[in-house]
Amino acid sequence: MKWALPIIILVTVMAGCAKPVVTKLPPLAYIDSVSSSQIYAGDKIAFVGHGVSGSGEIVAYSWRSSINGDLSTMASFDTTALSAGQHTIWLKVQDNYGSWSNDVGTNVEVLVPGGPTKMVIRVFTASPPAIRVGEQTNLTWDVAGSGRIKIDPDIGDVSLSGSRTIRPMHDTLYTLIATNDQGVVNATVKVDVTTVPLHVLTTYSIAAEDGTVRKDRTVLDEVLVGQNELQLQMQGFLSFDISTIPPNAIIKSVELDISNSTVYGSPFPWQGSLIIYNQQYGSSLRGSNYMVMNPAGYVFNWNYNSVMTMMPQVPFSSPDFVITVQKQADARNDRYQLRLQFEKYYYYARLDYSSTSGAEKMNPDSASNYIDVGSGKPKLTIRYIIPGE
Repeated sequence: MKWALPIIILVTVMAGCAKPVVTKLPPLAYIDSVSSSQIYAGDKIAFVGHGVSGSGEIVAYSWRSSINGDLSTMASFDTTALSAGQHTIWLKVQDNYGSWSNDVGTNVEVLVPGGPTKMVIRVFTASPPAIRVGEQTNLTWDVAGSGRIKIDPDIGDVSLSGSRTIRPMHDTLYTLIATNDQGVVNATVKVDVTTVPLHVLTTYSIAAEDGTVRKDRTVLDEVLVGQNELQLQMQGFLSFDISTIPPNAIIKSVELDISNSTVYGSPFPWQGSLIIYNQQYGSSLRGSNYMVMNPAGYVFNWNYNSVMTMMPQVPFSSPDFVITVQKQADARNDRYQLRLQFEKYYYYARLDYSSTSGAEKMNPDSASNYIDVGSGKPKLTIRYIIPGE
């Protein structure tokens, strides 16, 4: 056993002398820029490239053309010697270990002066290329040549150069297509659209603040609009709580649903059109809230001049609803309030539209013709977004 120790020492010494194995990966070549993808024979064209080596440095470059052969041994160069035709320009690089990269290529078309050519798309961009839902971006393009140009989707035929403001609602790939007798060229640009959460506020009218004001200035708790049995006109008032809408909200849509209202008699067409106004009347109704002279600027007009005793089965919606709710929300008003009334803009013939007979026949001069809006639980649905969310 006396020889055991020297053997251990020998093994240790030999292990300490081992050299790491170096794995040399081939370098990578990159074409950084080409001054133009289409030139005329004799014109100057410039190329710029570079190489990357994983374990050494780049010591040599080799550019060549599929038509003209070897072009340059520099990282960047320019030339006027490319022959007419469709060229593929190749670049490869060599590192200090002697390893060459794979070829990378780009296409260049060299034209004969005076000859027919395809169109050339010089510019096709979107600025900004990324937006949020509801925001806009601008498409800009510039095309050389003569022919037809169109942009898909949704835009269609356009001029040789121009710009267009767009507001896509989702990620969209736009394609510019330029066509003439020599062929078709195209370019694409993508607009990324980030979805913004859409918040929904559903609120029912506040019964304690709703009501009716008759033409004789009597205030009632019910929400009635039209003409009662005494032939007194009635205007209905609705109040909605919008206090939970954030200060920076952007209102996108507003719907008023009174489709479940109870209809008495035939307010349509005897009373005319149902008009809805935004009237901020405050915490309680007063006789002075009845409007004899109607101001301009209603938010909705239901002009239904046929024989019907029912309300439409869909909610009311209009851009004016959006504008007026936005105004109250921006002012930090806790309430959004409405006045409903009938107005006649033209003459309705005095005809008996009822399908019954005897005592049930409608007499527009004495019968009630009104809508009990409050019985249908009036509902306001507001959709909004919060910028930056």
